[in-house]
Amino acid sequence: MLESITIIAAATGQAAEAVAETSLVGKFGIDWKLILAQAVNFIVVAFLLWRFAFKPVMATLDERQHKIAEGLQFAEESKTQLAETEKRQAEVLREANVKAQEILHEARENAREFEDKMKAETSSQIEDMRRRGDEANELERQKMLTEVRQEIARLVVLTSGKVLQRELSDDEKNRLDKSAAEEISQLN
Repeated sequence: MLESITIIAAATGQAAEAVAETSLVGKFGIDWKLILAQAVNFIVVAFLLWRFAFKPVMATLDERQHKIAEGLQFAEESKTQLAETEKRQAEVLREANVKAQEILHEARENAREFEDKMKAETSSQIEDMRRRGDEANELERQKMLTEVRQEIARLVVLTSGKVLQRELSDDEKNRLDKSAAEEISQLN
């Protein structure tokens, strides 16, 4: 490649010499061979720089720019995910608070119902105990009345026997006991 550039430069240089001597360029001392060789050297150096320096540098810059863009995109996605997570967390906390309030309300209702139930049971038990007490008192009163009647009947028979000064038979005693008990029960 370098040989072909040199050949082209030599051929061009000879043609340029012929033109240079007759033209204005020759009068000012411009050497076309030198200009053409510098132009070819500039093109070769520019090509080599482009191929081995600028292109890798540009690729590296593009790669870095791509990584930076990915990093920014990742940061945006992370920011969005963080916002979503915070939103979900706030929603979960709000739901938990509502649930806790519901549970607390339900517990209070259950406690109130339990208290009312216990009051009703206690009232029922007190009423039952009072009723049983009244029944026991009534039974005791009936028993005492029966005993009192029997005692009164016995005393009446005993008194009557002493008054009559005679001894009564068992049948007469029983009959008098019954009649006295009937009279006493009619009084009550």
